Amino acid sequence: MPKLSKKISEPSILVKPVSKLGGLDNIHLALMALVIILILLVAVISYNTKITIVNYTNQTTSINATTFKAIHTPSQALSQAERILASYSNINSSISLLPYLANVNAANVFYLQNVRQWYVSIPYTGPQNGKTYLFSIIMNDSNLSRFSTFVQDVNPIAVTNNQVISRGVVKLYGQTSCTAPGGAVPVYWFLDPYAPGALQSLKNATALEQRFGSNVNVSIKILSTQYSVGIANTYGLNNTLQLGKYLYCASTQRNFTKFVTAVNTTYQDTYIPAYLLQELAGQSGLNTTVLNACVASAQGSINAQFEQARHYNITSSSSVLTSCEYISIPQTVQDAVCYSDPSICG
Repeated sequence: MPKLSKKISEPSILVKPVSKLGGLDNIHLALMALVIILILLVAVISYNTKITIVNYTNQTTSINATTFKAIHTPSQALSQAERILASYSNINSSISLLPYLANVNAANVFYLQNVRQWYVSIPYTGPQNGKTYLFSIIMNDSNLSRFSTFVQDVNPIAVTNNQVISRGVVKLYGQTSCTAPGGAVPVYWFLDPYAPGALQSLKNATALEQRFGSNVNVSIKILSTQYSVGIANTYGLNNTLQLGKYLYCASTQRNFTKFVTAVNTTYQDTYIPAYLLQELAGQSGLNTTVLNACVASAQGSINAQFEQARHYNITSSSSVLTSCEYISIPQTVQDAVCYSDPSICG
C-alpha cells in the first residue's frame, strides 16, 4: 500500500463561547425588536380602522346617500354599472354574452364610506352549468367612470351609453321605439345561417309566436359574419348566400317551421347546396313557385338587412332586436318583449 507523501493536518475549529443572550449579538437583537414594533403597529392600525359599508339592496333609495357624504346616489351607481355591463357585448369573445346572462333586477348596491367607493354586484347564470355567479364592479364615487371589475381581469375598452335594463335585455342608446302593423311588437331575428346554433335558435322564435300570437311580428334578418365568410371562401359567395335567401323567403310562408326543422335535421355545420334546399322546401309543403320567385330577387332585401344590422351595430349571430331599441339573445327575447310591452305579458 503506497504511503502518503505529505501529512494531512486536521482543520482547527474556532468555538466561540456562548454568551448570556444565547449566542445573539446586538444586530440580531435590534432586528427582533424592529419586528415586534411592526407587529404592534399593524395591530393598532387594524383595531382603530373601520370600513363602513352602507347597504342599498335592490336599488333602495329611501336612505339619503348624502348622509354618508356620497356624491352619487345608489340609482346613479347602479345605472353606471348597467352601462359598464352592457359594454361587454362589444368584446369579441364569449364574454360578450355576459350582459344577456345577468339579472340586473337582483342587483345589490353598497357604498363603502371610508374609501368613498361604490360596490355593485349583479348575479348572472353560467350558460353551461346553470350556476349563479356575481358580476362585481367597484366605482370611484368622485368619478363613476373610474372602475374595476372582477371578470377574468377583462374590462371593456370603452363604456357605451347602452344599458342593461332588465334580465338579458340591453337598451340601445339613441334608438327610438317602433311598432309593426296592427300595433304588434316587431321582433327582428338577425342570424348568420352558418353560425353555430343559429338555425336551432329559430325554435325560440316559434315558441315566441306560440306564446304571444298576433301581439308579436317576427321577421328573419340575414346577417353575414365570419362563419358565412368561411363557407364562401370554399364554396363561393353566391352559393353561400342561397341558404340565407331560402330562409328569408320561406319565413313568409305558413310551413316555415317545417322547413326549418328539415334544414336543422340535414344541417351539420357544413355547406348546404341549393338543390338540397329546393328538395327540402318541397318536402316541407312550401309553395316552391312563390319561393323560387322570391329567392331570385331576394339579394336586394338581404343587402338592406346588412345595412340595418350595421345601423344597430349588430355583428353577432343570433341577435334579436325588439321594438327597434332592445337587444337580446334568443333565450331572453321574451324578457325583451315583456319589457317593450308589459300589457301582453300576463
